[in-house]
Amino acid sequence: MKKIGLFGGSFDPIHKAHVEIAMCAIEQLQLDEVQFIPTRHNPWKNQSCANAKERLHMIHLAIQGNDKLTVNTIELDDDQNQKNYTIHTLEKIIEKHPNNKYYYIMGMDQANAFDKWKKAKKISNLVQLVAFQRGGYEPLLDVLNQYHFLVLNNRPVYASSSDVRQGHIEMLNPHVLRYISSQGLYLETMVASRMKEKRWKHTCSVAQLAKKIAKANHLNEKQAYIAGIMHDVAKEMDQKEATVIMQNYFPEYISKPYPIWHQWLSRYVSEHEFLIEDPIILKAIEDHTTASVDISLIGKCLYVADKLDPLRGYDSSKQIELCKKDINAGFRDSLIDFYEFSKKKNREIDDCFYEIYDYFVVKGEK
Repeated sequence: MKKIGLFGGSFDPIHKAHVEIAMCAIEQLQLDEVQFIPTRHNPWKNQSCANAKERLHMIHLAIQGNDKLTVNTIELDDDQNQKNYTIHTLEKIIEKHPNNKYYYIMGMDQANAFDKWKKAKKISNLVQLVAFQRGGYEPLLDVLNQYHFLVLNNRPVYASSSDVRQGHIEMLNPHVLRYISSQGLYLETMVASRMKEKRWKHTCSVAQLAKKIAKANHLNEKQAYIAGIMHDVAKEMDQKEATVIMQNYFPEYISKPYPIWHQWLSRYVSEHEFLIEDPIILKAIEDHTTASVDISLIGKCLYVADKLDPLRGYDSSKQIELCKKDINAGFRDSLIDFYEFSKKKNREIDDCFYEIYDYFVVKGEK
């Protein structure tokens, strides 16, 4: 007979505390294994932010290298388009392997409300219920005793998947974070905490526009979207912190005007904090304000999307249509528009712009 822990949830996404709790249960209850059971349809939630395939992949990334942690896809494999209830899942598991002893693991918030679960008494008769400590939730002893819960002696868990989706990326395994960033999952809400609401709305608008322009030009939509979401992620960074990063990583640009530092700083945050590795995305972020003579097609999509964002308050629809028809023509048009507008308003133009303008407009891109 094996002692198997069962840990169900949306895992949207899985974070470090999920794995720590599983290992704590193995140690304290002498379990042979803990199976993560990602739900297909959580009865307590209306929708997930990541699809089943993505959530499953993140779980595998989080537990790789640990042979006592596994994944049970019983709920994901259910092709019935109905909400999953734990009682049905447990009945299927026990029917398939009746000789094992099962321990069903949940947070104290769920344990306190266990009397509201479908067929709660029957569940408590089928398996040993286990609760782990969660910050902010004092145990309701009457409920725990009624259903014969065991309580893990763990440090209270404050992490949650919703916190991760709101930007607490420090809660993630690096492999999981790298996957999330590469797929563009949760990024809109993750960057929201780093900027004021107006800039966040602009960021989301730019990302969607860059994606549409890339699609119209048969380019990689995901690269354009991710670059768009991340392009202003460091624009509201503390100036002292920004200066240190510029000195250490981009000293050749530290003499540039402070308002354009954010294109390099945003590249830094994308690469070193969000673990984005795609050089096309990183270069597009770095080029989105000033452009460059070696700007990529995805970089051009981001550059024009940032300049032509409808939320800027002027009618840019004709220019956007030009960009969708031909990104190279639309990019040149944006350079010309910036040059003429700056001259009209007597605004100072950075020296690097003239090299770019000469390359793409005066001489014409080869």
